[in-house]
Amino acid sequence: MKSNIAQWPLRRIAIAVLVIIVAIGASLPLAVSSGLVRDRLERDISAWVGHTVSLGGAPSLDFWPTPTIKLDNVEIRPSTFAGGDPILRAESIVANFNLFSAVLGAPSFSEYRLIRPTFNVELYPGATSNWSSPSGELAKGITAAVARYQAQQAGDSVPATAVIPESAALGTITIVDGSLKWVRDPGAEATKLTAINGSLSWTAPTAIARADITAIFRGEQVKLSGSTSKPLLLLGKRMAPVELKLTSAPLNFDFKGTTTLGGNLFVAGALELSSASVRRTLEWSGTDIRPGEALGALALSAQLSTEAKKAKLDELIIEVDKNRGIGVLDVELRDDAPPLIVGTLAFNSLDIGSFLQAFTPLPQAGDDIASTIDTRFLREIGLDLRLSAQSANFGPVAMSNLAAAARVDQGRAYFDVGDGTAFGGSVIGRIALSEKGIDGGVKVQLSARDTDFGRLYDAIGLTGPLPRGIGSLDIEVTSPYPTWATALTDLTGRINLAVGKGVVPGLNIPKFRELAETERFFDLDQLGTGAGFAFDSAHIEAMIADGQADLKIAELIGPKQMISLSGVIPYLRSSLAIAGILGPKPPAKDAAAAPADASIEPLRFFVGGSWPQPVISPVKP
Repeated sequence: MKSNIAQWPLRRIAIAVLVIIVAIGASLPLAVSSGLVRDRLERDISAWVGHTVSLGGAPSLDFWPTPTIKLDNVEIRPSTFAGGDPILRAESIVANFNLFSAVLGAPSFSEYRLIRPTFNVELYPGATSNWSSPSGELAKGITAAVARYQAQQAGDSVPATAVIPESAALGTITIVDGSLKWVRDPGAEATKLTAINGSLSWTAPTAIARADITAIFRGEQVKLSGSTSKPLLLLGKRMAPVELKLTSAPLNFDFKGTTTLGGNLFVAGALELSSASVRRTLEWSGTDIRPGEALGALALSAQLSTEAKKAKLDELIIEVDKNRGIGVLDVELRDDAPPLIVGTLAFNSLDIGSFLQAFTPLPQAGDDIASTIDTRFLREIGLDLRLSAQSANFGPVAMSNLAAAARVDQGRAYFDVGDGTAFGGSVIGRIALSEKGIDGGVKVQLSARDTDFGRLYDAIGLTGPLPRGIGSLDIEVTSPYPTWATALTDLTGRINLAVGKGVVPGLNIPKFRELAETERFFDLDQLGTGAGFAFDSAHIEAMIADGQADLKIAELIGPKQMISLSGVIPYLRSSLAIAGILGPKPPAKDAAAAPADASIEPLRFFVGGSWPQPVISPVKP
């Protein structure tokens, strides 16, 4: 009982203290001057940024759950151009402040919210902008940080004056529905970011500065995240570690390394980049380069380093439309010429057709596009790539051990196959195209040696009575139009095929002679299933022009008989108009060789119909 009586004074004291605390807390807001908080906020922002700040309208204070002040009609005007446009306009600003510091007459602020701000950025020569200021707490912090950095680099003691003010840091800013306009050159059209939402956090001069925002850029939503552990050095145009990540539908980008800001931009670090459609990404970025319309996905990772107007991608792993290669690339931005890409890429497997589409636009088909096709890409990029692949294919043609080069230079493009193995033989060739001259379109050259033409025919789906065997092929054709705009009637050139010992399947010579005696017309199916015509050599040479092939030489020489053909093949219609002779093998040029077999009577015939089902018509005396 005595214990309870002794505790009553303590309870009353506690209740009294609690009442006093509540009363003081309730009365504190009454002691806060809204004008004082407004003036201090305006002064703090101006002192930090080094520009004139104007906070218009009557302040609005709120004390629950956190003391805040809200002001409308926010403007920041550049100190160097007092009459210039504001570098920042905002519908309103909301700032958190410490209640007790406000009661003491020196309110401090920790977090800010900008409602519908518009940032205006103008970039000037010398890596300055309308936001640059020689004064302000931020400028003092940058100057001190750079001085400390230079002293450390030189091994000198840090100057006593190089003191970084604690107020150099930004704090935390939340942006609500903002926009950003920046202009690279005076008078140029501004580039815009809209619907900016996110936060910027930098709580102390030596703390990590972070940015996490979302925005709309040219109709696409982007998410941008970045951080640096040395923000003052970065703003002071010195080397600083940076992590930057951009996520969007056209492009994803991730960089971790070091960089500098300013005129002498330098970047070094690990880069990862991917795009579902390079064509779409370039259109979205606003570049004038027009890559292949069909070019799809691109992904790469590399160690990136830049210097002046050059960039180097080391340890590169690149995938272009499912063609995955490794190598090195150098990119140079030239003042008097298009950007230049030089490098070496090695692939396990390469689809040449889809790879070339990275550098040539592919419009729809049709003869009428030949004069209107956009060939600006020939003038908008310079390219010099050395390519190698363990296996490669160009349509149905499969190759191995490929060594090739792709070049685009001064209005001309080349794809050269310096070496390659296909169908048991070697292949070299070139595809060249340009804007003018014979130069005014496309030129295709191909040479194949020791090639198994039977396997080649099967691969490309070519059927009919063709000479199969090991031999060589030379093709040279040109067109006044680019490859994508070339019709078969536009091609001119020559084809030369030489085959050693081989066979023409289905060409049963005894049955051929038998039908020639009894039939006015017959086709190859009527020859039955004989062994075919075995020959010692075959030679076909044709000139191509106006949609047809003119046979200059067409000879198949067997052990005792030979077939000689002449005429034209209007290949546009797959039709045939050929005269032929089946006769004895001619005597060899060697005088000691046996003469032609006089017992073999020459048989003349005409080949008509269409390929691959020709119709034979014997020509009788």
